[in-house]
Amino acid sequence: MEVTPSQRLVKLRRLLMLFLLVNAIGLGVGVAIWVYALEIEAVNGLRLQLASRLPRLLVLPLMGAFGGGLAGALISGVEPGAKGSGIIQVMVWLRGLPVPMGWKVALVKLLASGVAIGGGLPVGPEGPSIQIGASMAKESAGVVGAKGSTRRSAVAIGSGAGLAAIFHSPLGGLAYTLEELLKKADIRVNAIATFATFATVAWTRLLSAAPTSPAWMRNLTPVVVDPSRIDTFRLVDIPFLLLLGVLAGLLAMQYQRWVLRLLLLFRRWRLPPWQLLPLVGLVIGAGAAALPSSFDSPDKLGFDALLGLTTPVLALLALVVQAIGTAVAVAAEAPGGILAPALVVGASLGTLLREFSLVVVHYAPASLLFAGGAAFLGALTRTPLTAILLSFELSKDYALLLPIGFAVLAAIAVADLFERDTLFDLMREETEEELRRAG
Repeated sequence: MEVTPSQRLVKLRRLLMLFLLVNAIGLGVGVAIWVYALEIEAVNGLRLQLASRLPRLLVLPLMGAFGGGLAGALISGVEPGAKGSGIIQVMVWLRGLPVPMGWKVALVKLLASGVAIGGGLPVGPEGPSIQIGASMAKESAGVVGAKGSTRRSAVAIGSGAGLAAIFHSPLGGLAYTLEELLKKADIRVNAIATFATFATVAWTRLLSAAPTSPAWMRNLTPVVVDPSRIDTFRLVDIPFLLLLGVLAGLLAMQYQRWVLRLLLLFRRWRLPPWQLLPLVGLVIGAGAAALPSSFDSPDKLGFDALLGLTTPVLALLALVVQAIGTAVAVAAEAPGGILAPALVVGASLGTLLREFSLVVVHYAPASLLFAGGAAFLGALTRTPLTAILLSFELSKDYALLLPIGFAVLAAIAVADLFERDTLFDLMREETEEELRRAG
């Protein structure tokens, strides 16, 4: 059917409005992520400086308590809606429940999560960036007069844009938006989501080019330089990758149960965030002090530190500390994401399998670290494209796509045998139930 001149003019106006909305989201999220990165770097720099001069066993727990306490005070005293990963809150809001979403939530989330992560709590920056992106998208949509389903779509798109910006991962952010938040969207909404995600990454890269921006934002190279040293994909690698997928799927299901049990336990305690988060930070900091000092900085997700491990015992220690620490932080609803910690736990599992295989059979695929991170994340979220693309974009190595794919699909298949709901589903249901009881 031919488009008339008047219809063409209406379409042009809509496209102009969408162009302005998308770039408003992209620029706003880019600026927020830039400030967010500066905050994390400043707090973490203080933590590393103190740890280099004083005993780590003293500094790490105290900085964890400081970061958790300050974050908890901001949440308790200013905006309770800023607690938790941010992803669950966006999912609940999209389902129509009254969850705070706006400038106040974005600002408190930025401040609280920055001091928490900088202080050493093992949560990720992507959850806050998702909630910040969603909040800014909601407000931007309101400015241009968008309502109803258009505003909901804008919130989902802003969420994906936030994830894309924090990892410089346009494909991973887009996949997350489509797989997790816009499961039934039409082709036009998908096109807008694509535009918004790429625009946000473009603005973020322009802002991060400034000489005063944090080094990890200016660095658009892989999260680990020459991470895999893969030249070929060998047939002998497949059994290792499938075994890794099976282990990641089993660990992910156990991890879900740990997090849910701890979440219910902490809620029964009824401690406000300003009391609970310092205790959590203190305990996690004490555990982190058992790891080598190469794990002290959250830069590059700890992948460099994992590559430096040379024995199964150290790899097992890293896995235990990372898995328990992240489970406790997530269950305590610390203001940080789940995706980055899941990548770290999975990468620790891949490192353990690598070191064990080298001892037993004197061979291990070089791809196990990144494949483990993607497999564990995929099993927790059941979003295979997000897990594969996010891990690939962190590595910037095309040779990793096949190994990552084998491990992710095996992990998801195993997870489905034991639990149909994802960690996000279970936490969302608990959050919805808590809102109903409070309402």
